[in-house]
Amino acid sequence: MITKQSEESSPAVLSPEEARLLLLVSRPALSSSQQELAMTLLPQIRDWNGFTTTAYRKFVLPMAFGNLKRLPGHGLSGDILGHMRVLSLTLSTMTLHRLAAFDWFHSQCVLPSNVSYAYFKGPALASCFYPDPTLRFFRDVDLIVRKEDRPALLRRAISQGCNLSGHVLVDGKDAKSLSASELEDFLYLTMVPHIITPQGVEIEMHSEMDSHTSLFKTETLLKNSREVMIRNSPVRVIPDTDHFVFICYHHTRHLWSKLNWIADLDAFCNKPGFDREGALRLARELKIESTVEASLDLHELASTGRHPSDLERPTPGGDLLQVCLRTLNGDVPLEWKLRRAMNQRASVLSFDWQNTPIPNWRLFWLRLRKMEVNYDVFQRIPGGPRYRNLRFGCALALRLLLGSPSAIWRRVQQRLQIAQRPVTK
Repeated sequence: MITKQSEESSPAVLSPEEARLLLLVSRPALSSSQQELAMTLLPQIRDWNGFTTTAYRKFVLPMAFGNLKRLPGHGLSGDILGHMRVLSLTLSTMTLHRLAAFDWFHSQCVLPSNVSYAYFKGPALASCFYPDPTLRFFRDVDLIVRKEDRPALLRRAISQGCNLSGHVLVDGKDAKSLSASELEDFLYLTMVPHIITPQGVEIEMHSEMDSHTSLFKTETLLKNSREVMIRNSPVRVIPDTDHFVFICYHHTRHLWSKLNWIADLDAFCNKPGFDREGALRLARELKIESTVEASLDLHELASTGRHPSDLERPTPGGDLLQVCLRTLNGDVPLEWKLRRAMNQRASVLSFDWQNTPIPNWRLFWLRLRKMEVNYDVFQRIPGGPRYRNLRFGCALALRLLLGSPSAIWRRVQQRLQIAQRPVTK
């Protein structure tokens, strides 16, 4: 009997054969040679429950189920296929819900705000590169806008019933109650504001596609963005080559811990007209060629059902395959544990063969700028909009000197209370 993985139970540890098959079928469709390889692996699968729940947790069960079901003479029992189908429909229903929220946000918030924008990852990637966008599950929607356009889009979203979440303490507050100055303070402190639609779907509004390195230039991405039709609506997305290079960089940073990212590689590389040389050229310009080359190697290994134990010597692509498989039996906490164990530098670089794309001093500055400060403390520092940089410096110093954000304001209040006590002799 196949059951959905419970939160209390430990994730299954897949055998090498189960892991090979899962990576092989984690793509929109299989070629004839991949079907033949899958058929040789099928008799070696012992734990279909673990296989299915892992595919579900890693967001690829609709693709895996479809590919397995289409194998000629697969021999899978009705019980196995039936439970795969139920869990696949669960993910597909969730994806349809998110796609509807994406459509709503685009038509009701983005277009009326009249800002320059482009979408990437998530529904934009699925709609442009997958034969059926419901195959590719996503948790949130990412778009990029100019920094100066963020207030207009955010005000429009709030007026339509959206709320805010993020890395400063505004969670749970009614966004409509925030004044214009408070909203600008929120945007100043939050590099990636999270907008929550009335449907409960999270929209990440970026002014830089990656704030860890600032490698991808917003103005260039918006200028070169292209318009596509997604469910009869015109939508702008970032250029294909930039998109591919970015996902190689982003997914490597997260150790390829989601199998729909393996499917993304397949969707890009098998799209007619994919400019592999153009992607490598751009990666060379950005000084992340080693990361993109390793990702292409990972694509080849996963596409041919390879396992790290099959490799005669370590390779960058084999390193990515290794960490991808290590994260199969865990989720975000395991990913973060591995990233810490690998001494990931500046939240970006994990492997010795990765080039450092920007100077270390700039990595340090970007990391410093991303440090969270307490929203309430920041607002209570006098100076107004003209002195936000100085106020941020003061709030950051308070955090570093006094401890955690939750303790900052308590300690400031204690000092104020002491200062206000009458002096007695």
